[in-house]
Amino acid sequence: MGENALERSMHRTLIAALMVASWVIGIPAATSASPPGVNPEELTAGFFETVFGLEHGQHADADRVKRFSSTVRFHVSDRSGRGRTEAARRFLHSLPQRIRHFSGVEVTHPEMANFRILIVRSADFAKVVARELKADAVAMGARCLVGVTTERGQIDHSVAIIVGDDDYLFSRCLVEEVLQGLGPMNDNDSLGKSVFNDTSHHTKFTAFDQAILNVLYHPAIRPGMTTAEANRALPYALRDLGYAR
Repeated sequence: MGENALERSMHRTLIAALMVASWVIGIPAATSASPPGVNPEELTAGFFETVFGLEHGQHADADRVKRFSSTVRFHVSDRSGRGRTEAARRFLHSLPQRIRHFSGVEVTHPEMANFRILIVRSADFAKVVARELKADAVAMGARCLVGVTTERGQIDHSVAIIVGDDDYLFSRCLVEEVLQGLGPMNDNDSLGKSVFNDTSHHTKFTAFDQAILNVLYHPAIRPGMTTAEANRALPYALRDLGYAR
């Protein structure tokens, strides 16, 4: 990757889409409990495998915690011609209910957003990637792509470009790309319960991935933390979220 901030933070994934309301609407704080049945040892391993490192490229923040430190302002533009708005909005609105300390809102204009999601036709994907992310999707072998700009671990903004005229890709990408744009930017083929694994076929926000995002957005886990710092904070976060005693 070059010195351009988007290029340094960009990685390839299989991902998908979101659609925004036509008005500004707050997303309420989560009230649901953490999901049961997540093994704390597996969760700890999965957290470090996805939150640290990058699927593609290098960046100064690769080995630090990367996440938003304030409210995420989503804007989605559906150019796919497939009417993906309602499915995307349902997923967006589920996030604060499933990620305890996460805050998100929908905004009406892209200039107001710090997370833009573009849903496009497969025929337009490469040219949109070139325009928005200054990247070569063909050379990268990408079918969906997210660019993330960080500064000392704090995500400044994310841009996801997602193919919307393929049903499987849309379902898969809606979950993976949005979640990766929130911070877990690495993939690992050993994570069978996760979408952060290009060999898996999950198309839903799994309990395992929900646990990773809950830990990542717990106040004890701060942007910019090293692996050693996160390792010291992790036991408290796991206990507080109900994943460990």
